[in-house]
Amino acid sequence: MLPLKNKTVLITRSANQVAEFINQLEALGANTITLPLIENIAINQNELIKKVNQNNYDWIIFTSTNAVKFFFESISAKTITSKIAVVGNKTGQLIKELGLEIDFTPSEFTAKHLANEIPVSENDTILIPRSSLAKNDIIDILEKRNCVIEAISIYENNSINYSTEEIKKVFNQKIDYITFTSGSTVQSFIKQGIRLKTEKVICIGPETAKIAKQNNINVAAIANPHTIEGMIKVISQ
Repeated sequence: MLPLKNKTVLITRSANQVAEFINQLEALGANTITLPLIENIAINQNELIKKVNQNNYDWIIFTSTNAVKFFFESISAKTITSKIAVVGNKTGQLIKELGLEIDFTPSEFTAKHLANEIPVSENDTILIPRSSLAKNDIIDILEKRNCVIEAISIYENNSINYSTEEIKKVFNQKIDYITFTSGSTVQSFIKQGIRLKTEKVICIGPETAKIAKQNNINVAAIANPHTIEGMIKVISQ
């Protein structure tokens, strides 16, 4: 029997990232509803090109699949000679598809683990292409390790606003699970003024869960590992 038969899962991540999530859930029998709460838009592309052309960084750190996507929309993979660190397997998969090697992946798929475990040397130069909403935890840790950090926001997460009628249409359906794959999806959810009923909230990682809890959202589970597969695993249990 399919473990998620007769279960409905709401997916809130951006529209360009839902296909794999939907396919895996539906393969287990789930019904899926998509309500994209954010859209990702490239920013600072000219500045990024200038930085990469003018500097020979020791490391480039990618902490999300979006960082990889927007970085290589402007930068040719063939020009990269820096060592590459990725936060997890999904991010690493995109790097490999570009024909590049991965030099480091942390033991747990979080930015903090990456910053603490990455085998850097003193005065190593590190480029971190990231979201405009990214926190500075990883920078603070690496600077304490005496690295030279260059962080640049290369995409932003914009909230998508829905009408009251559109929200009602979604939440008049029976929903068993609501999935949040980033803090920005949680924040956009709050802006919609949605009130939870019996839905169970599943977060991809501790930082996303932290934002949910700060907004009085009860988190039923946090994925481990912090991936889509990890989310599906806890939903299926």
